[in-house]
Amino acid sequence: MTAAALLAVKYFRMGNDVVAGGFLVFAIGEGVLVSGTAAGPAGSIPSFAAGTALWGIALLLVSIPKLFAAPIRILGVVSAILFIITPARIFWGEQLLPTAPPLPSYAYPLLVATFIGWIWTLWREA
Repeated sequence: MTAAALLAVKYFRMGNDVVAGGFLVFAIGEGVLVSGTAAGPAGSIPSFAAGTALWGIALLLVSIPKLFAAPIRILGVVSAILFIITPARIFWGEQLLPTAPPLPSYAYPLLVATFIGWIWTLWREA
C-alpha cells in the first residue's frame, strides 16, 4: 500500500495524472483486500472481489499510458484482464477463493512480473 501511494505522489508530481491515479487506486484496492483477511478465506470473498476489481482498473490506468516499456505494459494489461474477470465471476455468484485455479491464481505471476517491470523502470531512472 505504501509503495503504491508513494508512486502515486511521484507520478502526480511528474504530471502523469492517469498513472498516478492508477497507483492510488491500486493502494485503495490493497486496503480493501487486507480488510477482509480476518474473516478467513470464505468470509473474505466479497472484499477480495472488490479489491481485485480495483487492482484490475489500477493496472489498466498504469499500463495504458506509454510511460513504461511495452512488455511491462502488456503484462499489466493481461494481468488486469485476469483480475477483472475474477471479480466479475464472483459478482455473478461463483464462490471463488483467492487461491482458486485457474483464476485468480494464474493472475498473480503476471502481477509479480509487472511489479518487477515497474521496479526495473524505477531502478533505471536512478
